[in-house]
Amino acid sequence: MPRKSEAASPEQAILAAIRRIPRGRVSTYGEIATVAGLSRRARLVGTVLRQTAVKVPWHRVVNASGRISFPSGSPSHERQRALLKREGIVFRGDRISLSQYGWPDREVDLDRALWHRD
Repeated sequence: MPRKSEAASPEQAILAAIRRIPRGRVSTYGEIATVAGLSRRARLVGTVLRQTAVKVPWHRVVNASGRISFPSGSPSHERQRALLKREGIVFRGDRISLSQYGWPDREVDLDRALWHRD
């Protein structure tokens, strides 16, 4: 996976960050922006996801409160929820526990995610 400095554009950096979200985990738009080296650009992450035709695990990106951003009951909302449940993510009502399922782990792994260190 290319590091931020190797990415040709902010869009490519965002898509690379989304590809790094492990199966059974989720990340927020803001966390993806940070991992991509674009702090405070959460809306850009949403824009890139809406406009991309590239295959990425888009369903693993949720809003900062752990909710799916599509309107509740919409086909897109139901599809994202089903894909996440298939990966073992448990919802409490309409929320996902970011402390349990969030990526990167908030305490330790942000530096690892940013710099691709394992």
